[in-house]
Amino acid sequence: MSNNLSKSRGVLRKAVALLSGVAVLFSLAACGSANAGESSDAKSDASSSASALEQVKSAGKIVFATEGTYAPFSYHDSKTNELTGYDVEVAKAIAKEVGVKAEFAEGSFDSLLAGVDAKKYDTVADQISATDERKAKYDFTEPYTYSYGVVVTTKDNPKGVKSFDDVKGLQAAETGTSNWNKTAQEKGATIVQVNDFGQAVEALQSGRADVTLNDGLAVLDYLKQKPDANIKIAAKSEKTPAAQLPFRKGSDDLVKAVNDAIAKLQQDGTLTKISEKYFGEDFSQE
Repeated sequence: MSNNLSKSRGVLRKAVALLSGVAVLFSLAACGSANAGESSDAKSDASSSASALEQVKSAGKIVFATEGTYAPFSYHDSKTNELTGYDVEVAKAIAKEVGVKAEFAEGSFDSLLAGVDAKKYDTVADQISATDERKAKYDFTEPYTYSYGVVVTTKDNPKGVKSFDDVKGLQAAETGTSNWNKTAQEKGATIVQVNDFGQAVEALQSGRADVTLNDGLAVLDYLKQKPDANIKIAAKSEKTPAAQLPFRKGSDDLVKAVNDAIAKLQQDGTLTKISEKYFGEDFSQE
């Protein structure tokens, strides 16, 4: 009986020891998991607390959204299929001055700023104008292009358009979120929505639209590439700031770094050379 009791006690001691070991393992695992969570949270907090410039520097790049179909600002070379254009070269030069690389992501115009909102891109290099509505949502750099707007019609100009005011009551082919869309509406036009300037021209030629408002430099380049196109410039505005880079609100230090880069590129003649390459004259400064 005594022998059996001794054996029972031995079994009990082993069971207790085994359970104690398991408890220690669970405790260590829990601590490890907690520490890992703390480490992950710390990294996340560190990332979110880093300034916009610090994040760009850490990534080693600025991601520019652009259309890739908007010559001469952003398009693919017909021989090499390489993404090129005035905005593309300016973006590369700015990124180099900031000390990082320029990376490009292409999409339809109406998706570009939405991509900045979703943090897919850092900014947009696609002749974005700093309207009051956009200024309320984004931090803008100084202008890197000064241009003028135009009203385009078919060559016969059946509605007799001679000024921007003449678009009142007409059908204007415009992309959904462009400043030209807003201008056309302010002038009293009804919008026929398109995805890009090429579609706007098609809308004019098919009779679905009477006019389209756009950047004069883009229209001149289109006419240069397609001189037989049945369109013409019927009216144009004064030369004004045409393009700035938009960043998410709170990007003050990154905007400053980009502004410093733009100023340097204007002073050393780099932007003038890029402008003359694509436009034949300097549209990078007032």
